[in-house]
Amino acid sequence: LVLIMVLLFTLVLLLAFYVVNFVLSIKDMGKNKISAFECGFVSVGKIQNSFSIHFFIMMLMFVIFDLEIVMFLGILVSDLSSYVSFLLMIFFILGGFYMEWWYGKLVWVI
Repeated sequence: LVLIMVLLFTLVLLLAFYVVNFVLSIKDMGKNKISAFECGFVSVGKIQNSFSIHFFIMMLMFVIFDLEIVMFLGILVSDLSSYVSFLLMIFFILGGFYMEWWYGKLVWVI
């Protein structure tokens, strides 16, 4: 019985806080407030104004090599079989990096 009372009190308190927050909140429905945020680009206008794919490729390279650093930290406490699998992973990552360099996808100038 006590558990049911506590749950009901919690739900009533939660609903009360939600209603008070909704009533007291400022509702500004301006054009900038309701528009989607597009990473610094104005979302109103031509659809053809898109960002360069080079930013996306650089982000992918950062994520891949960031994961590689995490794997380097894990190699400190590993055995021989995980060391071999780590070297295979490094081989594939460096091979992908070489392929992106060979095909000219690592252009730093936009």
